[in-house]
Amino acid sequence: MKIYRAGEQGNLRSITLFHAMARLGMEGLIITTPTDTYVSVGYFDKTDEIIDLQKCKELNIPVIRREVGGGAVLLHPHQVFYQLILKKSRVPFKVIDAYKYFSQAVIRAYEKLGVEVEYRPINDIVVKRNKKKISGQGAADIGEMFVFVGGILLRFNTELMSMLFKVPEEKFRDKLYKSLEENISWVERETGRLPTYEEVEEALIEEFSKLVPFEGEGEIPKEAYELADKLKEEFTSQEVLFEETGRKHRAIKLREGVYLRTSLHKARGGLIRAEIWTDGERIQKVKIYGDFTLYPKESLRKLENALRGVLFDKEEVKRKVEEFLKTVEFPGVEAEDLVKVIYGD
Repeated sequence: MKIYRAGEQGNLRSITLFHAMARLGMEGLIITTPTDTYVSVGYFDKTDEIIDLQKCKELNIPVIRREVGGGAVLLHPHQVFYQLILKKSRVPFKVIDAYKYFSQAVIRAYEKLGVEVEYRPINDIVVKRNKKKISGQGAADIGEMFVFVGGILLRFNTELMSMLFKVPEEKFRDKLYKSLEENISWVERETGRLPTYEEVEEALIEEFSKLVPFEGEGEIPKEAYELADKLKEEFTSQEVLFEETGRKHRAIKLREGVYLRTSLHKARGGLIRAEIWTDGERIQKVKIYGDFTLYPKESLRKLENALRGVLFDKEEVKRKVEEFLKTVEFPGVEAEDLVKVIYGD
């Protein structure tokens, strides 16, 4: 099992290469950084609901679906990726335990770069002092192999990321940008210094070598590059990008434990807009507004407060909404309208 210093990679190889190596049954640790800017959607993402494909096209930013879960993310230069590929027999523990174990190397690498971080289940690394996400990670099985992948954020473009996510109305985009700014950080932002790729590469190799018995370094074979380029065509195809793989709701993962959904629904009584923050299981916060009529007008806050902490379940949401509607006059707005805008169809 070798260490592969892949360095700068274009043609989306910074993400297709580890898929190719896994499909070829090749173990190892790849360290690489992209020369291109692109969007990677998770295996379970619903691409056309979460990504503004027209904006990506206008900005000439490719979109690719990976075979690893997690949310959609913007990948660009000044990110350094670590991609560990192992035979499944070498990983005799649950995926959640694998995240915790291999994250040790990432945590120590960040410390070498001057940032104190910690692991936050299930798959995030966050800054200790402010709890902002600074690394997202993923794990999956690809053929007979297990992969653990992630990135060191040296610099990150939250503004561009906010431009590429789909929102129901443009007025939501500024809120999304602010939410990203509040929940994501990067090395340069935390330290005022931009480390070199080589510095990060050395830190990652040194720390992963303490956890995995590598046998020196190797060169990525030609067949892996060839397969990676073929996979690019497959993973960016319309068939794969729009494949139904399971995600039901449009939700933007801001960091582990914080998801933002934005939605709108046209009821007889007017247009209803909503922003819903969840932890993946329960509602943390809801903001509802629009061009409807409600009496008494101050009662909307009662509904928002009543939904805090409620299980993000259609029947639970419906129950709270029905209780609320018994106490107000909401012309042209039924329980089904509010359930649609809060929970979805």
